[in-house]
Amino acid sequence: MLRQYLALFVVLLAAVATAQETVPVPVGERQLFLDEHGVVKIDGLQRTMHQPQKRGAVVQPDVPSDGNLLELRAAPVWDETERVYKMFYLAMPMDDHPLIGMALAVSKDGLVWEKPDWGQQIEIRGSAKNNRIAVEHKPGVRDTFFLNVVYDPDDPDAGRRYKALYGDEYRLPIVSPDGIRWTKLSVPRLASADESSLVYDRKHRRFLAWLKTGNKYGRAHSLTISQDFRIWSESQLSFGADDKDQPLALKFIRERVSDRGLSRPVFVDDDPALAKPVRPGPKTWQAECYYIGVFPYEGLYIGFPSMFYPTGVDANGTNCDGFDLIQLASTRDLLTWTRHGDREPFIPPGRIDDGRVGVWDRVQMFATEPLVRNDELWIYYCGLKWRNNPYEFNSDRSSRDLKSLSAEERADRAEGMGAICLAVLRRDGFVSLDAGEKSGTITTKPFKWSGSKLLANVETKKQGELRAEVLDTEGAVIATSQPVKGNQPRGEFRWSQALPKSLHGQQVSLRFTLREASFYSWWLE
Repeated sequence: MLRQYLALFVVLLAAVATAQETVPVPVGERQLFLDEHGVVKIDGLQRTMHQPQKRGAVVQPDVPSDGNLLELRAAPVWDETERVYKMFYLAMPMDDHPLIGMALAVSKDGLVWEKPDWGQQIEIRGSAKNNRIAVEHKPGVRDTFFLNVVYDPDDPDAGRRYKALYGDEYRLPIVSPDGIRWTKLSVPRLASADESSLVYDRKHRRFLAWLKTGNKYGRAHSLTISQDFRIWSESQLSFGADDKDQPLALKFIRERVSDRGLSRPVFVDDDPALAKPVRPGPKTWQAECYYIGVFPYEGLYIGFPSMFYPTGVDANGTNCDGFDLIQLASTRDLLTWTRHGDREPFIPPGRIDDGRVGVWDRVQMFATEPLVRNDELWIYYCGLKWRNNPYEFNSDRSSRDLKSLSAEERADRAEGMGAICLAVLRRDGFVSLDAGEKSGTITTKPFKWSGSKLLANVETKKQGELRAEVLDTEGAVIATSQPVKGNQPRGEFRWSQALPKSLHGQQVSLRFTLREASFYSWWLE
């Protein structure tokens, strides 16, 4: 009996400690609801993942040096000196010019992109006037293949403002003053397969690189960190598919092959439920992580994993056909991840119910760090129409006669295979806490009050509202707000009575009460 009382006492002490645990709330840092950080209790509310609104392709393969396929593995950067956005994309020509390489487009508004001649003298289809950029591989030879580029305004050396990872399967750090002229660093290469992502974590003044590796299910990604872009930590496995992804893979593949409004891969193995003999070679009908774009956002890290679902072995028998779905994940320690929205797509694939032409994002998709544009997040991602060319192969792996293509198929093929698309999300709009007609509450952990204002990102229905209460360490109400109503990306709470001047530096909690509302974040100013 004594042991039971002691055990209960320990549990109660742990609960009290958890309830009284303080969290830092820096002025201006928005507090989101993707995890339980900073939360003591949520009552009567449900979390909802929100999908961004698609705006279509903003950069298409429309110049000869683009070929018919563009890919993106680096978010556009704002060059504060030149006052333009710069987008580094990979042009992957096919057919009559096999040179794969990096190209640079610029924009003043993030919507209309220009492709100037950068004078690099890289001849494509008989012309050296194009927007290709390159790295000198050896005297007289310029290599145009590199993937990941970031902008670092904090480096005291102006010649290192731009930083990138260069190479195909081993990544070499390179630097540039303008994104056009690049210099290799005399440092070891980073081991990686053919995918990687790079981000500059400005708050912590460090660079994070995710490098393609593998886990027991296939493609996965390890993490390495550098403070100076020269010395990198030993890589650790950071993100990959897990046991929970595997039954979902069967669900997503079955949905794909049965829905005529979704583009079907060319090669699809029999459903495992048919219990036919296992075919030797690459595994199919499972989940892997093909790529992940990760970025710091308001005190945590958000990831856009492109989960790959291989459906069948390609014509060469060495790789797989299949499709990607972009999901939403978050982490605070870069190793332990929370997956959101029940792992349903965050950016869903484009549908072809009304035709194929112009629907770029229907098979493979890779998203990068969004741009913060006022009260919106602009997410640039590349969309590919196919992984194995449906106009080249039949499902039995025989060659397809181009004369058999319909007019729509010919137009689809001529338009190109891949483009860079834009999707727009409400700022902080990844996940909301929602209440219906019945009110719900969320109570925060204690923190030291600073600033002079409390703001919220909230959207209420006609009869909805959001209220806030400031609580002392005993849970007594210090102040009560008036309701915030309507669509308020930056709604400021007004108080029924003036906040005490002594509140600054005092340890308090907040209790929010909402009804018929979606609550995205709160912060101090």
